[in-house]
Amino acid sequence: MKTPCPIQFHGLDHLVLKVTDITQSLRFYTEILGLTLERIIEDLQIYQLRCGRNLIDLRVLPAGKRLASQEERGVDHLCLLVHGDFNAIVAHLRAWDVPITLGPIELYGATGFGTSVYVLDPDGHTLELKADYAEYPVRSSAHEAMAGLTRPTT
Repeated sequence: MKTPCPIQFHGLDHLVLKVTDITQSLRFYTEILGLTLERIIEDLQIYQLRCGRNLIDLRVLPAGKRLASQEERGVDHLCLLVHGDFNAIVAHLRAWDVPITLGPIELYGATGFGTSVYVLDPDGHTLELKADYAEYPVRSSAHEAMAGLTRPTT
C-alpha cells in the first residue's frame, strides 16, 4: 500500500529560460519589461531577474548551440502577472517594437479572469502578461454569464 503524497505546493520559485544573446535578453527583460537583474552566476552564465516573488533565470546557450524551433520547445508560454493600464502597457510594448501575438484579451487563469497580452522575447519565447482583473468590460448574454458562475458538469 502506497502512502499519501507528503508534498504540498505553494507556488513557483523560478523558471529558467535558455537564451542565445544575453545582451538582447537583458535589454528586453530589464529595460522593456522592467524586471531587476538580481544576481549573476558567472561560471554557469545564469542571470537571475526578480519578477515579483519569483525569479526568471536566463541561461546563456554555449557558443554554436541554438534553440529548438517554437513548435519543438517543451513549454508553450510563460504567464506573468502584471498590474497597470493595458492601454499604456500595449503602447509601451509597441513603442519598443515588441511583437504582440495576441490581445489584449480577457482570459482565464489561476487568479480567475483577467486581461492578457501575449508577446515574444528576443529568442521567441512566448510570454503572457496577465492582470488578475478584467481591464475591459466582458460582454455576454445572461445565459453565458450564468454558465460561467458554476463549474461545467462532467
